[in-house]
Amino acid sequence: MAAGFARLEGYLMANAHVVAARTAAEGLADRMPWLTADERTELVRLSTADRIQASREQFEAVAGRARELEAQYDARYRQLRRRLLCRTVACLAACLALCATTVVLSVLR
Repeated sequence: MAAGFARLEGYLMANAHVVAARTAAEGLADRMPWLTADERTELVRLSTADRIQASREQFEAVAGRARELEAQYDARYRQLRRRLLCRTVACLAACLALCATTVVLSVLR
C-alpha cells in the first residue's frame, strides 16, 4: 500500500511539474505577440520539453548522489557496528579473565 501511495505521489508531483513547465512556456510565448499560432505552439512545446528534460537530469543527479551517500553511510554503519562488536567481545573477555583470576586467587588462599 505504501508503494502505491509513493507511486501516486510521484505521478502527482510529475504532473504538477509538467503543468508548471507548460505554464512557464506559455508565459514565454505570451511575451512574443508576433509569433504565429503554429510558431507559438511549437515554442510552447519545445520550451516545455526542454524544461522537463533539464528537471529530469537534475532529479537523476540528485538521486544518484543520494544512492552514493546511502552506500557511504551503510559502509560506515557496518564499520561502526563491527568495531562495537569487537570492543564488546574484548570487554567480555577482560571481565571473564578478571572473574577467573579472582576465582583462582580465592581458591589458592
